[in-house]
Amino acid sequence: MSLSHLSPIQLIFDILYCGSWILVMNFTYPYRFSRRVTYLLEIVWLILCIVVPRSLPFMSSIRTIFSISLFFSVCILVFDAPWPRVLFNSAMILLLMITNEIIGAALYYPPEALAGTPELLSPKGQILFLGPNLVTGVVLFSLYGLLINRVKFDLSRRDWFLFCVFPASQYLLMFGWLDAIRTAADESRVIFFIIAIAASVLADTGLFLSVRHIAQRAQLKAENAQLARQVEAQEKHYADLTAQYESIRRMRHDIANHLDTMQALLENSRSGEAAAYLSELKAGAYDSTLGICENPIIDAFLHNKIESAGAAGVEIRARVSLSAGLPVSNVDLVRAFGNLLDNAVEACADIAGACVSLRCAQLSGCLVICTENPVSHAPAEKQRRIPELERGVGSRVLKDLAEKYNGSLKQEQKDGIFRAELILNLNQS
Repeated sequence: MSLSHLSPIQLIFDILYCGSWILVMNFTYPYRFSRRVTYLLEIVWLILCIVVPRSLPFMSSIRTIFSISLFFSVCILVFDAPWPRVLFNSAMILLLMITNEIIGAALYYPPEALAGTPELLSPKGQILFLGPNLVTGVVLFSLYGLLINRVKFDLSRRDWFLFCVFPASQYLLMFGWLDAIRTAADESRVIFFIIAIAASVLADTGLFLSVRHIAQRAQLKAENAQLARQVEAQEKHYADLTAQYESIRRMRHDIANHLDTMQALLENSRSGEAAAYLSELKAGAYDSTLGICENPIIDAFLHNKIESAGAAGVEIRARVSLSAGLPVSNVDLVRAFGNLLDNAVEACADIAGACVSLRCAQLSGCLVICTENPVSHAPAEKQRRIPELERGVGSRVLKDLAEKYNGSLKQEQKDGIFRAELILNLNQS
């Protein structure tokens, strides 16, 4: 059947039905191209989904393979997300389509529809057949869209790909059952298939919620360890500040003697000894990594990070303008600075004389944190920091922070320098 054989009612139904699951994908993933190009591709996609399958034999293998291949390939092309994750959600939408078909079969499936010629139905019959199918489809797609956007699955590419096999296998089984319903429909079969579909959907949901819970626990373990290190860093920080303060108090009492000594050296033309004496005073006077920002907690954290990186042979040059009382929690600030610096220091750990640049400033109502570090041309394979946690969780934490504060995360590598920029919006309502 070609597009010319479609009645207006069928055409409207197909557009609304296909458009509903396209909207679910639009709300779930960012676009790979501009909004205009994406919408144009989706319109072409919508036309192909309606026209081409109807020109192929009803319920044939070639029709099924074409529809599934077109669906998966366009989803991966249009949306800017790891393809295993897109593949998984596409498989889930196909499973929901089968669910909707079986629900429709239970409600009303006239002989014309079983024969693949619903256009022979009267307008009233088409509305009775297509209307409930459209409503249940939109409800299923909407509920799934709310679930997938409410619950984040921070899984690796390999995990996403493996989990795609689960709904995909269910889809193949349910497609076979649907063909059986079409050729020999009876009430008991329909009821059994609806129960099987419900069990499949519940199994999918339970499996992925469980895996997400495991991933969250591993990530929470990593963050708790980081916060524990922060507390230790604060204790050391306050001890260093106290020692520096006591040193300054002693220097205030001795300042006159120091000035007299330097004046005597200069008057006797002993400028070299005066310079050496001044250098000695400056070296013992204060620690330049203390007090680099007004927030005492972040100041302590950065002080510890800079010292730890220095002990590992990596210099951190920090220019941080961070006032106290920002509308960003200290926990989130520690997560931001910690993950940015950990990634930068680790990336250049094998580079002799490596230096990491850290800049932080408040610009136009936003907090901008930027790191730059050299990268090795042939980086070694890196081990997991925590056995239960996949690598790359730091980047996911930064992306979550950007989303939480309506900001952005940009990461790019150019001319052997890796640059990461995290922007957090400070003017959230």
